[in-house]
Amino acid sequence: MRVTMGLLLMLLICAGSSSAQTVSASIQGIVTDSNGAAIVSAKVAARNIYTDASRQIETDGAGRYLKELRQRIKLAVGQELVIDVTLSPGDIASQVNVLADATTVNTTSAAMSGLVNDKQIRDLPLNGRSFQQLALLQTGVTPALAAGSDVVGGRTPKISINGARPEHNNFLLDGTDINNVYNKTPGSVGGVLLGVDAVLEFQVLTNAYSAEFGRSAGGVINAVTRSGTNAFHGSMFEFHRNSALDAKNFFDRASDPIPSFKRNQFGGVIGGPIRKDKTFFFAAYEGLRERLGITGLTSVPDDNARQGIIPGQTPFTVNPDAAVLVDKLFPHANGGNLGGGVAEYFFSRTQPTNEDFFQGRIDHTFSTKNTIFGRYTLDNGNVNRWSAATPPDSFTKERSRNQYLTIEHQHTFSPTLLNTLRIGFNRSTQLARSVRTVELPTSSLFVPGEPLGFITVRGVASDIGGDFRLPRFDRLNNYQWSDSLFWTHGAHSLRLGFQGQRIQFNQYSLSQLGGIVTFNNVTAFLKGQVGQIDWVLPQEQDGVRAYRQWLWGFYAQDDYKVRPNLTLNLGLRYEFVTTPTEKQGKISNLRTPSDPAITVGDPWHSNPSVHNFAPRIGVAWDPFRDGKTSVRAGFGIFYDEILPKYYVFSGALNPPFMFRSSLTNVSLTGLAALIGTKNPGNVLPLVQTINFDLQNPYIMQYNLSLQRSLPGNVDVTIGYAGSRGNHLIRIGEANLAPFGIVNGRTVFQPALGRRNKNFLGIFQRITDAQSFYNSAQLSVIKRYSRGFRAQLSYTFAHSVDDASGINSQDFNNNVQYVSNWYQRTTDRGLSAFAVRHSLAFNWTWDLPFAKGAKGAKAVLLKGWQLNNIAAIASGPPFTIRLGFNGSGNLNTTSFSANDRPDAVTGVNPILGDPAKYLNIAAFALPPANTQGSLGRNTLTSPGLVMIDASVVKTFKLSETNTLQFRGEIFNLPNHPNFSIPSGLTSFTNAAGAVSPTFGKITSTTTTSRQIQLGLKFTF
Repeated sequence: MRVTMGLLLMLLICAGSSSAQTVSASIQGIVTDSNGAAIVSAKVAARNIYTDASRQIETDGAGRYLKELRQRIKLAVGQELVIDVTLSPGDIASQVNVLADATTVNTTSAAMSGLVNDKQIRDLPLNGRSFQQLALLQTGVTPALAAGSDVVGGRTPKISINGARPEHNNFLLDGTDINNVYNKTPGSVGGVLLGVDAVLEFQVLTNAYSAEFGRSAGGVINAVTRSGTNAFHGSMFEFHRNSALDAKNFFDRASDPIPSFKRNQFGGVIGGPIRKDKTFFFAAYEGLRERLGITGLTSVPDDNARQGIIPGQTPFTVNPDAAVLVDKLFPHANGGNLGGGVAEYFFSRTQPTNEDFFQGRIDHTFSTKNTIFGRYTLDNGNVNRWSAATPPDSFTKERSRNQYLTIEHQHTFSPTLLNTLRIGFNRSTQLARSVRTVELPTSSLFVPGEPLGFITVRGVASDIGGDFRLPRFDRLNNYQWSDSLFWTHGAHSLRLGFQGQRIQFNQYSLSQLGGIVTFNNVTAFLKGQVGQIDWVLPQEQDGVRAYRQWLWGFYAQDDYKVRPNLTLNLGLRYEFVTTPTEKQGKISNLRTPSDPAITVGDPWHSNPSVHNFAPRIGVAWDPFRDGKTSVRAGFGIFYDEILPKYYVFSGALNPPFMFRSSLTNVSLTGLAALIGTKNPGNVLPLVQTINFDLQNPYIMQYNLSLQRSLPGNVDVTIGYAGSRGNHLIRIGEANLAPFGIVNGRTVFQPALGRRNKNFLGIFQRITDAQSFYNSAQLSVIKRYSRGFRAQLSYTFAHSVDDASGINSQDFNNNVQYVSNWYQRTTDRGLSAFAVRHSLAFNWTWDLPFAKGAKGAKAVLLKGWQLNNIAAIASGPPFTIRLGFNGSGNLNTTSFSANDRPDAVTGVNPILGDPAKYLNIAAFALPPANTQGSLGRNTLTSPGLVMIDASVVKTFKLSETNTLQFRGEIFNLPNHPNFSIPSGLTSFTNAAGAVSPTFGKITSTTTTSRQIQLGLKFTF
């Protein structure tokens, strides 16, 4: 008896791990006769109608079959499709065709995941044609709006998946790890992940997934690329934007023209046979050329202040050195007066971006038992980036070059045994440096022999002069190899495998060149009263490092079909990494905050990963045995390995390779002579350290869900997803003054000095933070039928932690330094990326006009399509901080203004007006040397409303050729999505004077309405 299954499937990527992820899907089922009896040894054949490749398997003694399928068969990424076949008496063959959208009720896996198919990728309007933004269409996936765009953390928008930090996610392409050194969303310095037309589809794994995945503790974005077929197919496209079609930004002045904006994205793809039924190719190119007009709004000293005249103060003489800085760095105000000697300054600059993406892939079939493919991806990007929040005295020149390679061989030993061998390579390179547009006399330099440093005038502007972490060059070489064995045996589907990675992180980084100079307010600046300067001794920086690590992972996963309607997912993963070494031994660390001296050489820290056993368990139950309902529950432990993201800043900032220190309350005049080329007054060093006795960060993930298929091709899922993070990394100043508890409040004793008398500041990373996440999730999917498909995802979540990032500037809503190193839980609050409500909705509608029309009527009315993406989300939380060190804790970092004010009970802190979002009366100065009572991340910023839409008209030129016109509108209602208020670090000065910029919103998180026109020829 023979059962033939001709499949046209929509394959999204299957279960996999950090480096040996399975990029496949599977079909399974039971073959029975009309009486329900199992048919033994029935032959099941799966055939790919694109390439004519086929594979066979026989049913076992219970009539069961299971077949793992590879990329060119169209299922959804990681999908396990169940097809039960009943043969009537006398049948000798039965054919089952699986067409179009293959999403069905999941009755075999407890993992929570979402699928993005090729129709969504091709049809939905994508701002910047960056495909990773489609991950936000899934439940549990929220934008980390406060993470923003950063030269160090990456320019591509960040996401949080079910309460995990953005750096906890894992991005895979054809099973190859493509994470950058910071382990945040990969992409270019242009802030996009190009190549949308080269991606077939991708899966977002969000909770309690298989043991095949490791390396990171958050979600997994698992994408597969397109391959060629037996027919030549391809496309050419051009997308264009112009400011003539744009709306003004909320903060653009009515009298000013719309900032100039031009963007062209162009390219094409082509695929086909090299040798029919044997060898296939696919190639893609995309170019981006953009000239973006930047409208900036910042604050500057007003004209009276430049003369030493500030309301409420006695006129004073402006310090001559300060006068030079004011004249060179601060343009004259051209906007409204903010009071306190501060006024608005509007400006515009043009920001050029160029990027080129190329991808090539070749697939070859040696025989029915052996196949191989290779794929190479290259992306080059460069941008000259201006800040819209600081006076335009400098820009950042940024370059990126990312290369990804995958070679995969599959061998079928028997119908029940498949082996996959994969070799991968990831080279991610980024370099950046600040370029000044003004010249200053050498007499204005803070540190002799170095360029002018970086200036912050609290209540006016910060980071004047660029980014103090530059220049830097980061190159990650990640060599990867893996092997995975898939074996079906009776009711068991076993996956056994291992992955290895050789990680080389080469870095050149010079920090704080010229010093970081902070003035407590505009008056102090004009008087030349430096609140603090952090600096590095000239000619004593050694910023070259070459770090090396190994990562190894081993796993076993058994999906055990206990009964036809009950499946257990049982997995165990063991994974460890070696402690990082430096090629020339240039490692130094203060192993504990009480150590009297730096330790030079290996080991940098202990290795907790040798104990990283990660169990995974899940159950999937089909209670009615009809494949239309499933109840699923899962649990797993997921480790976040100690990789370069955790030590990228700690490696080159300590003696004897660098001497860094700080001075407070000194005069601007004579500052360079004071510092000189030697240590002034034998000040103590500042050091960045990693606690030697690290624990490995990990997250426990768990879920429970109910899924039901409804009439009309609708699937509804209601579920709970939760997680708890332990031993997460936090950062802070560990060399604080002693403190005590007086009347329930923390009171510091600065007169007793710092705990470790050998150092000034000790900025340490330690693994003791925790996180807690709980969410209710709703997913409604209308599968494609009658020309319409739609998806709705809603997440109601509560995310709390002690710290949300591993670097001080990971988020712009709260500096990640904890307020009191020794009272971790006083910082417990909403996560910096927390989103209370998140609703995402998207749909595609092929309009059913003039179905029977012919001639000119058909040309005019046929081929219309409407598409939409809508997102509504709560705003991220943020923290109010003092503009000075009021607690007396002796924190000497450039982020010492991390103290918080007291909260005034009974007063609403939110006014809501962008011009005055915060109510100053809701906050008060704490008593001297006392920690403020206001909690971390207790306030919420404005929410997000974003609606993108497109209108598409397709002309059918022949049976295989079409011409498509696209009109895409981003932010259709032109809704201003306001950012977090400025001036959060300048609530008041020590005298209680309110910052003139406190609580004022000066920018938006999204663009105003923009229109993009596109033309695409498909053949």
